[in-house]
Amino acid sequence: MKKAYLFLTLEGVFSLFYALLIQGPVFTGLAMLFNLDEFLLSVAAAIPPMMQFFQLFASFFVQKYRKRRFLVNVFNAFSRFSFASLVVFLLLEKTEPLIFIVALVISQIFAALSSSTWNSWMRDLVPPEERGRVFGNRNMFLSIGNALIIYLYSSIVDHFSSGFVLVLLISTVGTVLSIFAMNKIPDVPVKETGTGIPLKVVFKDENFMKFVFFTFYWNMAVTFSSAFYHYHLLKNLGVDYTYIAYMMIVNNFVAMLVYRILGKVSDRVGHKTIAEFGITLASFVSGMWFFMNTNTYRTLMVADAFLSSIAWSAINLSLAILPMEVAFESDPVFFGLNASFASAGSLIGSFAGGITAKFLSDIYVNLHGFEIFGLQLLFLMAGIFRFSAVFFLRKVKVKKHIPFKAFMLSTLSVTLRRPIDRMLDVYLLLKRGNERVRELVGRSKRRESNTDEQGGKQG
Repeated sequence: MKKAYLFLTLEGVFSLFYALLIQGPVFTGLAMLFNLDEFLLSVAAAIPPMMQFFQLFASFFVQKYRKRRFLVNVFNAFSRFSFASLVVFLLLEKTEPLIFIVALVISQIFAALSSSTWNSWMRDLVPPEERGRVFGNRNMFLSIGNALIIYLYSSIVDHFSSGFVLVLLISTVGTVLSIFAMNKIPDVPVKETGTGIPLKVVFKDENFMKFVFFTFYWNMAVTFSSAFYHYHLLKNLGVDYTYIAYMMIVNNFVAMLVYRILGKVSDRVGHKTIAEFGITLASFVSGMWFFMNTNTYRTLMVADAFLSSIAWSAINLSLAILPMEVAFESDPVFFGLNASFASAGSLIGSFAGGITAKFLSDIYVNLHGFEIFGLQLLFLMAGIFRFSAVFFLRKVKVKKHIPFKAFMLSTLSVTLRRPIDRMLDVYLLLKRGNERVRELVGRSKRRESNTDEQGGKQG
């Protein structure tokens, strides 16, 4: 299986050449090149999660053809080549917003079909006890690839007049390489108990539906503001692509280390606990963007690079695994239903965010040299919106879970003890779980007591 996991990682890295075209500053710049305004940009940014509704139809294809590797490759090819076709319109100087929107919609329909089929395949391929480690290691290498590719793309866009044409062409090469790597991963048989489950059975699963509602709400909260972070930097603050790329490189290299740790930790403390931690931190980061202006952006972008890398590493890892854990079968209908609700949440969030951003875009206040653009108010609202999603996640039952409050309080109580022992204690806490908390705290108190006694004798 080690060889299979290796090619699983390689496939993910090659897929980044496409994935980084539909997110981040390159996506925002490409959308602006096709003349999308604030509202249309919000809609475009929400199309990838909105089109996840089509994951529901993946179950039909899996039941009919039963060759998930073949299906994933076909869906990925249609998805990525359709978006890369924008290069033709750029060369013809046809840059109407509708062209961009249509290409993105077609691309994401096939991406949704691929995603649900891939999730079903991975649930059968990777044993439950190995998922945190396998996907944590995979995401670590994806972070390295993210850093290198985003720097490559940003440098090309900054230094070549036809930069967007070049990155679209490069993405097609990445797609071809990802298909070759995918063919090296075993196409394990579809489990008979994991096919053909009626949709009404899934709706009756109370716990899974709680997770589905959380997914709906979380995607609504994320897409409310997701389109505007890089837009704010590029349009309002005039930050160039290369500087944004530098921060994203820092972000990805920190994420590389975090994934390595979280991949092991999540298998022990529970993926739900890690998700709660990530969502809480991501909420704080969004609120921090309220202070992001021309005077503060250099400092805050560095802080954002570190904090958001930790937050989204936790979120991406845990929310990729939780559907596999909450679903009682590997039928794509579970992942499709979850994705369809994510799609609905994204649709509502994007429209609400787009309308709000359009309303706030003309606002500009300068308070004694401190600038406030309208979008900064949007980021503050988004932080509150995101944090409220934690309360819905807490209602979802999972097999392994340490309560988030106990986990954080225990971690802090150990971390804030004597600095010499801090790293060791935190590592042990994460490795052994909540059962070790009382012992660690007690040991730390005894060390302090002994030190005080020795100090008294010396005095």
